[in-house]
Amino acid sequence: MKQHSRPLASALHKVTEKIYRKRGFAAAGVVSNWSAIVGQELAQHTMPERLDSNGTLRLRVDGPLATELQHREPEILEKIATYFGYRAVQRLSLIHGPLEKKAPPPQPTPAAPLDSESAKTLAGALQGTRNEDVKGALQRLGKAVLGQARDS
Repeated sequence: MKQHSRPLASALHKVTEKIYRKRGFAAAGVVSNWSAIVGQELAQHTMPERLDSNGTLRLRVDGPLATELQHREPEILEKIATYFGYRAVQRLSLIHGPLEKKAPPPQPTPAAPLDSESAKTLAGALQGTRNEDVKGALQRLGKAVLGQARDS
């Protein structure tokens, strides 16, 4: 008898989907991607609890951030709407209480400096780039890629 293995992520999704639906979330993404939706600063002090059928998102808040959240509610609602693609949340309901503290994400290790040949090649490739923001981003990417290729 041949057994087919299933990826753990697909099995886990089936289990967690029921839990999230019970809490009012159509997709687990709003909880698992909360920091991407509202930003790291707000996500450190808030956690979505439940989305009621009337469009009210119950949001657990720790510390004195609640007053600021009341003022920033339109901004937060807009960020959530952008994530969903429609206005899934109409208002926020704030619940004061402690959050489960998560370990901060590991900081990336800085890339080793490039050798002079790689640095010249990268500088030459970016020479025609006019936008300084784009140039800086491409420079960081190039250093990371060339540094990894050298380390391999």
